[in-house]
Amino acid sequence: MSITKQSFIELLNEQLFPLVQAVEKATGRRVHLCTCLRWGSKGSVGVRLETVVLGGRRLTSPEAVLRYMHAVTEIKDGTAVTTAISPCQNERAAAKSAKKLADRLAKP
Repeated sequence: MSITKQSFIELLNEQLFPLVQAVEKATGRRVHLCTCLRWGSKGSVGVRLETVVLGGRRLTSPEAVLRYMHAVTEIKDGTAVTTAISPCQNERAAAKSAKKLADRLAKP
C-alpha cells in the first residue's frame, strides 16, 4: 500500500480531531457527521477529504478541511484559489531548496 503526499495528513504537524469538530474549527460551522463521512469516502468533484482512522474513529485536521474546501472550490469555479502556506510548510520548502542549492554548488 502506497501513501501519496496528497492523501496523507502530516501527523507530526497537524492536530487531529473527529470529523465534525475539525470542520467546525476550520469553518465555524457545524456540519452533520454523514456529510463529513461522505467527504472522506466519496468526496466531491473528484476530491476527497484527507482522513485517518484511529481506534475505529475517523479523524482529520482543520488544515485538511481547508485544503479540501479550496480544492473543491477551485474545481467548481474553474479558477485557481490561492492557499495560505503554513509556517512549517514554508520552513520545510526553504530547507529543501537550500539543500538542493548546496548539493548543486558542491558538485564539481
